[in-house]
Amino acid sequence: MNQTKQPLLIFTDMDGTLLDHNNYSWDAANGALNELAEKQFPVICNTSKTFAEVAQLHQDIGLDCPFIVENGSAIYPPAPKCSNNQESVAHSKNLHQIGSSRQTILQKLSTLRQQGFKFSGFSDWNNEQIIQHTGLNLTQAKQSAQRYYSEPLIWQDTDEQKLKFIQHLQSSGLTALQGGRFLSVQGQCNKGLALNWYKNYYENQIKQKVITVALGDSENDIAMLEAADISIWIKSNKAFPQLQKTTQVYHSSKFGPAGWQETMAHILHLYNTNQLNIQAQ
Repeated sequence: MNQTKQPLLIFTDMDGTLLDHNNYSWDAANGALNELAEKQFPVICNTSKTFAEVAQLHQDIGLDCPFIVENGSAIYPPAPKCSNNQESVAHSKNLHQIGSSRQTILQKLSTLRQQGFKFSGFSDWNNEQIIQHTGLNLTQAKQSAQRYYSEPLIWQDTDEQKLKFIQHLQSSGLTALQGGRFLSVQGQCNKGLALNWYKNYYENQIKQKVITVALGDSENDIAMLEAADISIWIKSNKAFPQLQKTTQVYHSSKFGPAGWQETMAHILHLYNTNQLNIQAQ
């Protein structure tokens, strides 16, 4: 029935997008996730989360695809399987690294703190403090602390100082991206660069062009949505960020996984009825 030649390749943010912002549930999106699995359209997590967090989520959700961690810093092959009572899985070799090492980031942050900039980050917190700041449980907090390419911060200074702080980072080859909860300090990478790298890699693997779909809810998703053929903003408590692209941009009317289900069901309906008027680039 489906005459569209190019398969879909889905890239999704996690917190506030596929996962509910408050309870981290994805249940409301199960219908669309199941249809994508039936069609063998990969769902690529493209998230600020760590390898350990996404590896566990892959098992919980039932995903078996490569994934992108720490705001586009690295792309990994499908997560190794682990038992339900295992707190984390062994860190495996990435397919491709774009970002800087966390050691480099923490050295720069130490210098900036000595210069008077005020912030607090994961490296300053114990597990209980991570739980307080994130709402994660203990196992999830430990997984979130296993970082290799980024340092999420809570900014504790003025907006003017924040601008100067980011300028200092950029002069050192680093950057800062504002997510739903944290200001993430990382290398010169973003979710859009990672999307483009994996898209090219995947097309070379299957010897076919794909149509990319990206879903996100925060400023750190802008680069990913700009890079995608089809861009979907999931409703949050903030106004929808603006994109430079003006075509194939959709907005959910529902929050989190309910919005994910709403918009992906619409895209899949258009795809199934040959109304998705777009060709892979």
